[in-house]
Amino acid sequence: MLKKFLNFVSGKTSLIYLISEEEERVERMVASAAQKVPGGPLQLYVWSCLYGLTRGKEILEKTTDLTAALGTFMRVKEPSLLVCKDLHLFLNGNPQLVRQLKDTARVLRAGRNKVFFICPYLNLPQELYSIFKIEDVPLPAYEEIERIFEACIREEPAAESLRQSLNGDLRDKMVRAAMGFSVNEAQDAFHAALMNRTDVTGDAVDIVLEQKQALVRKSGVLEFVSAQAGSWEIGGLVNLKKWLEERGDAFNPAAAKHGLTAPKGILVMGVSGCGKSLCIKAIASYWKLPLLRLDMGKIYDGLAGPPEEAMRKAIKTAEAVAPCVFWIDEIEAGIANQQQKKEGGKEARVLALFLTWMQEKTAPVFVGATANEVEVLPPEILRKGRFDELFYMGLPSKDERLQIIIIHMRKRNVDPSRFDMKYLAASTEGLNGAEIEQGVISALFEARSRNEELTEHILANSFRNIVPLSRTMRERIQKIEAWARDRAMKASLEVFDRSA
Repeated sequence: MLKKFLNFVSGKTSLIYLISEEEERVERMVASAAQKVPGGPLQLYVWSCLYGLTRGKEILEKTTDLTAALGTFMRVKEPSLLVCKDLHLFLNGNPQLVRQLKDTARVLRAGRNKVFFICPYLNLPQELYSIFKIEDVPLPAYEEIERIFEACIREEPAAESLRQSLNGDLRDKMVRAAMGFSVNEAQDAFHAALMNRTDVTGDAVDIVLEQKQALVRKSGVLEFVSAQAGSWEIGGLVNLKKWLEERGDAFNPAAAKHGLTAPKGILVMGVSGCGKSLCIKAIASYWKLPLLRLDMGKIYDGLAGPPEEAMRKAIKTAEAVAPCVFWIDEIEAGIANQQQKKEGGKEARVLALFLTWMQEKTAPVFVGATANEVEVLPPEILRKGRFDELFYMGLPSKDERLQIIIIHMRKRNVDPSRFDMKYLAASTEGLNGAEIEQGVISALFEARSRNEELTEHILANSFRNIVPLSRTMRERIQKIEAWARDRAMKASLEVFDRSA
């Protein structure tokens, strides 16, 4: 990261907007760049609304107003850098400051002096984007986290004993568990894990990982989801399961030696109730990766900041927790459709941010998105390079329905071998997975209310009493199938052949 800061100092752009919540860490980076820049060290100024413009321990007078402080810095003759804090709080309704920023960019462009603005999120008027270099400062990398871990060990009373108990594998697990933390968060997590210990064991890693779950909750738009369903607890979906198996080792660091890169993600579309969401949970379970669910409603409710900043925070958190599965349920509800894209606005900006990230991302974040109405999505989100594959999940075939019935029976301690399963599978024609599950549950309640054992007759009647979605939304489902027939890979072997 220091190399990038040196490039900023040596470049032509005079105003640099740094997005980070770690003011102290970023300020140290700028100070280090000021000392190491070719051509000699640069003088460092710092501005805050509380202390105004400072140079070292010297406080300059009448500079608590940012507009005035920038005017003062423009007149500085010696090669210098200025660090400004909280610009995002002063721009709204402040035309004088906007004008001052434009003039500062123009005047400083001819010299070596630069202004770095440290803000927790991006908040710039559209007219200022062209004069700023905008950089999202990454969280500490592996080597920096490792140094923080060493420093935390040194501060513990049993430092020598702790150090001796660490083998290479355990040290690596501790450091990787803290990846995604800020400096302060990593320090707090390590101290909590090492407190009152004389040796480091596996449960210390678990304590750090618990802190990581708290980090995800703090994002405001993500939640940790328990992925209990295994890949093979979903009936059918042979093609999808094969696709998962072939990429099972893709998140292993050794895969890179064979030229393999982690898959970017899949978009699962199709009929409601056929297990699209369960499929994403199963992927996380099968690959043994943490599952983060993005709540698109929280992206737009404003509680986590402007929508594009909320999305940026969600992406940054997911990359911090990586490798992980990033689950976006019903993506069409939160990503701009064709009409919204033409009109611009917040949905279009969120779409642009998401598309750029999907195209350029290098972090091992696997995006698992689901959609009921994929045809309303803009075509650029569907093209290769964004998602690895588009899968269609239709109504289950007879064999798949049989597997689904068996799964839900076993979950409820019912022995499938007692029943004519082929007869029951035939009784579920036209039902989706959710409807079959509900049929099994209803049959169990009915048998209990009669104080009888569960029978094929009770099960078959329960299935036949369900009015399936395939009947109430027949035209809609036919339209979805027609769209998917030549555009998506079938998750099942015979997804369009639903004969009983």
